[in-house]
Amino acid sequence: MTDAAASSGRRTLAGRSGETVDRLLEAGLEVLREHGYEQLSMREVCRRAGLTHATAYGYFSAKQHLVSEIYWRRVQKWCETPVVSGTQQERLAAVFAELAELAATEPELSVAASAAVLSRDPDVARVRTLIGAAMNARVRLAAGPGCSEDVLDALGIAVSGAMVQAGMGYSTYQDMALRLTRVARLLLPTDFPERARFDR
Repeated sequence: MTDAAASSGRRTLAGRSGETVDRLLEAGLEVLREHGYEQLSMREVCRRAGLTHATAYGYFSAKQHLVSEIYWRRVQKWCETPVVSGTQQERLAAVFAELAELAATEPELSVAASAAVLSRDPDVARVRTLIGAAMNARVRLAAGPGCSEDVLDALGIAVSGAMVQAGMGYSTYQDMALRLTRVARLLLPTDFPERARFDR
């Protein structure tokens, strides 16, 4: 693959062989669990998936792209679950706790994703945008329709920063959830008009 093709950011998995994608993602997660992000290599992923380098690079530009896609699929599954009912604060606390559980369930993946999504690779940037949009939508849903855009923006920044800090080992994911809940309490007044129970 030429440098121009690699930098175009036009790789998309839509319409590609689902079986091949799954083999690469499964092999990538397997290697990641065993060796960690630093030792993850596309060569080893290809070997375990039983595919050639040429095939693999037709789907993923680099290991950062592969890891980002694995993480994106986990986030998608999380976002498909309904937000719990309760007050605004209860809903946000539940979403933050779910995010912590998502990250703690696959710690190797979470640490790897924290590094991978920061890549300047245009293919990674596309997946990073999808991940960020999905997380922001989840927070928006939990906050409710009356929450201001400024508060939602601040919560989005807080989530991104907390995820990076936890991924770097500065806190546990459980502590991250508690810190985000405290941030939400600071940003949202106790007399917020949307106090009713939340039913989807």
